[in-house]
Amino acid sequence: MSFNDARFNQDGTCICVANDHGFKILNTNPLVITCDRDLRNKNVGSIGIAEMLYRSNLLALVGNGEYYDIRKGAMRSVHKFIKPWKQNVVTVWDDKKHVEVVQLVFNDSILNIKLMHDMLVVVLKYRVYVYQMSDVSLLDCSSTIYNLLGIVSTSSSKSLNIIAYPGKLRGTVIVQLYTKLKGKSVFSEEDELFSSEQNRETPVNCMETFDLSEVLESGEEVGGYKKVVLKMKLHRSEITAVGLSPNGYLLATSSQEGQFIKLFDTLSGELIQVFRKTNRFGRVTKCLIDKDSRWLAVVTDRPKLYVYEIDQEAIRDCEFGNQRRKVNFANSCIVDINNDHSNVGKYFKMYKYSMTNPATKCGYDKFCNKIVNKTVMLLNSFTYICSYRPMNKENILDCAFMEGESMGVVLQSGKALKLYFNPCKSTQLKVLFYHYL
Repeated sequence: MSFNDARFNQDGTCICVANDHGFKILNTNPLVITCDRDLRNKNVGSIGIAEMLYRSNLLALVGNGEYYDIRKGAMRSVHKFIKPWKQNVVTVWDDKKHVEVVQLVFNDSILNIKLMHDMLVVVLKYRVYVYQMSDVSLLDCSSTIYNLLGIVSTSSSKSLNIIAYPGKLRGTVIVQLYTKLKGKSVFSEEDELFSSEQNRETPVNCMETFDLSEVLESGEEVGGYKKVVLKMKLHRSEITAVGLSPNGYLLATSSQEGQFIKLFDTLSGELIQVFRKTNRFGRVTKCLIDKDSRWLAVVTDRPKLYVYEIDQEAIRDCEFGNQRRKVNFANSCIVDINNDHSNVGKYFKMYKYSMTNPATKCGYDKFCNKIVNKTVMLLNSFTYICSYRPMNKENILDCAFMEGESMGVVLQSGKALKLYFNPCKSTQLKVLFYHYL
């Protein structure tokens, strides 16, 4: 059977497949079908996008039908769900009860959706919507550059949710931090990372370094969260891929014309590692970091899959769990933070030059030092350690890291593969087994 969409869940343990009859769920280890849901008796029509929340019974589904006119449906009953499902309607589905939980209607086609802990992210051509799932309230609506590919990346934990997507200006990335409100601290007592001694106020005119808690508390309250918005200028050309690590403290980006894939500290905006693109590399469509932050997978439209090794020394100071964690903005690519009244916001408003990117450990990004910057970055860049090219040049739809040094890949033909890589022995990923969707 043909399919319309196939993607891994957040931890890479399942594959969710959308087709004309409903959806399928496959386990990745072993690679077998665990659920084949036929929804034709529900009169929901074809499904275009299916997103699964980890291994739970909740899914976010988008129809593949024609556009739903909001004006014609303005007088419909609020208790009646739209059927068949349309391409501008997202439906949260409870597969345990086999019922729709909630529907959200938009004025444009939905290009991508992401499910997080108590959050739903919906991507349109020029908009990104963030909803709180507990009461289906709108937390944020942001404008983006023309985002036809629905570029977005998310990271979710008990205390911190992070969303990254292209900004309105070319080469910029918006990072939103959502911290749950619990009493006076943004962390619960179990997750408290900082002692009270670290929260002492320091005059902003002598600061480039802030406590992590001060950064997270510098935002505005929306719903049950404290929201901090970071605007970063990372590339000169259009952003083609954005990838957050599972814990959220690393951000990998790539651009249309750039020669490098860049790895940043999410909170400080500091460039910490650069990966080199090879000749005929193609357009990067996906950046993926494994849960241990050891490997970076990059998918291109050639098509080809590359695996890079992340320097552990370079990222040792980026962990959220470090009690001595300080956020230093001296070498930051962040140009703005949404709260001008906090010490962090005052620092960016009064002391930070937002027109040019500052120096980083990988080079300088000033116009007069453009050639020097590229040379320094090239000397400090890392090349890939192994790669995989599908047979018959099939496009790679999605990929995910699995246990050990293995990866899961979904091809356009409907073939799901499990790959193994050993950088010490081979520069090619080996196919262990495959399964047709």
